[in-house]
Amino acid sequence: MKMLCRLLAFAFMFTLANCVSLTVNVYFPTTEIKKAAEEIEERVRSGVGAEGLKESSFVPDIMPMRYALHFSIGLPQACAEEKKLDIDISTPAFKKIIQSRTKRYKDLEEYLNKGSLGEGIGGYLAIRESKGLELKVLTTIKKLMMEENKDREDLYKEILSVNKAELSKENIARAGVEYAETIRKKLAVGQWYEIKEGEKSQWMQMTKEEKEKIEKRDKAAK
Repeated sequence: MKMLCRLLAFAFMFTLANCVSLTVNVYFPTTEIKKAAEEIEERVRSGVGAEGLKESSFVPDIMPMRYALHFSIGLPQACAEEKKLDIDISTPAFKKIIQSRTKRYKDLEEYLNKGSLGEGIGGYLAIRESKGLELKVLTTIKKLMMEENKDREDLYKEILSVNKAELSKENIARAGVEYAETIRKKLAVGQWYEIKEGEKSQWMQMTKEEKEKIEKRDKAAK
């Protein structure tokens, strides 16, 4: 009996000691990014902006935070914790970004249609073609692009923040890549987007056929 008690006590102390050096891997909110992107991009591109955002646009799901707890000696995953994730885009911070982007979009759209600007892989705008542009026009484009990209970075940070995800450079960059998938689906025919093939990237133009395929897939998914 004494031996059993000693073994139990040892096991308890061993577990407690290892708990001090836990490594936590927090769930990345991929689903929340895509849900937010769908409505935000529709509002920005249609000109609706933050109008009507008085209540949450989505019903928060009960999803696992997937805190993968690993002991320092390399033991397998210990547990998963459930947490209610926030995907409400009606907060003041979201509204401010949505309004700012909406006001700017018509000006950006002109240069997106002309091909001067394109949608990059990472969820940010990039100058695709500057040849033949006057210095004044190029300066205007760069200013619009920088303002838009700043709003987008703030947007990615806000989505991560409300979902309690770490605001690391890696997570912000990953959020941009995830968000870019929705942006590409919203592009008009003739606009440009960047794709990566191996180590290289190249610009592609949205065709009527591709746009129809995207719309067909989205319709089937609903």
